[in-house]
Amino acid sequence: MSDWKNLLLHGDCLDVIRDLQDILKGKVRLIYIDPPFLSGTDYTLKTRSISTRRSAGELQEEQTYSDKWEGGLDEYLAFMKTRLRAMKPLLRTDGSLWVHLDWHVSHYVKVMLDEIFGYSNFVNEIVWKRTNSPKPQSRGFGSQHDVILLYALDESKFKTNQMYRGHDDKSRKPYSYRDERGCFRLIEIEAQGIQRTEKRKQFEWRGRTAPYLYRRETLDKWWDSGLIYTSKNGRFTKKQYLSDVPGIPVSDIWTDIPPVQGTSAEHTGFLTQKPEALIQRIIESSTEPDDIVADFFVGSGTTAIVAERLNRRWVASDLSEAAIKVTRERLGQIQSSQK
Repeated sequence: MSDWKNLLLHGDCLDVIRDLQDILKGKVRLIYIDPPFLSGTDYTLKTRSISTRRSAGELQEEQTYSDKWEGGLDEYLAFMKTRLRAMKPLLRTDGSLWVHLDWHVSHYVKVMLDEIFGYSNFVNEIVWKRTNSPKPQSRGFGSQHDVILLYALDESKFKTNQMYRGHDDKSRKPYSYRDERGCFRLIEIEAQGIQRTEKRKQFEWRGRTAPYLYRRETLDKWWDSGLIYTSKNGRFTKKQYLSDVPGIPVSDIWTDIPPVQGTSAEHTGFLTQKPEALIQRIIESSTEPDDIVADFFVGSGTTAIVAERLNRRWVASDLSEAAIKVTRERLGQIQSSQK
């Protein structure tokens, strides 16, 4: 299989990993998994027959997988531990593992991953706001979020590409100044607050002596580029134009990616389907074109779909025949659109 590009495989995660050891060991840049959550639910793929003038169509359900565990938590954790251990050797030295869970077991799996990958290789706990409408609860508060646990194989070699989300009214508000280039805000170039101490050196620049934060050469460059703003009292600040800011840096709380709704163009009827925008952010933040991305609980196929569009090589598998069927259909749609 030395000439392989992308693989979609039907089978248990552990069997697939063992079968692919020879071609994947130490080569995978990113593993994302959306495994069972110990939710106690039987999940289905919902499809509706074509609606006509005489009939609204019939709803059909095909079981995709059961998240019920006879042995309870102990059985679930044993299942996860074996598979997470098997995934680790597949990663490149700069690779990462992203595990998508919710409140049921995220804290247990976090401790397990600390053991397998090492506590120092924990990078982030990402909170994804998956719904705006939590269900009413008789006790406690309705759940609105999932958790994604991010681990590096070696935190000293792992890095992410800075991701941004779009500007909103709050982020645009500071850009209240305007000139011929557009809206801008003012950035301090003099030491303020705790940055300012008695021993901090000051120097004169263009008639004003101050504890500048930048070298004279840098200030001159900004002056020549028209980026220095002079106030009425002769104080200098730097202009930062809104057009030069790609967006709001993404933190570990993701509230800007909505879930897949029934009316969404990407909706497949797969109940645990994750939005393409969510997987796109993960892949773009931690891989480059031609890197290998793997998902061993591929479900509705979103990881394979997004990796294909982003020109990453990918390996995807699932034990559910329905999951493989949906993924194939979605891949076929991409191939048809590219012709």
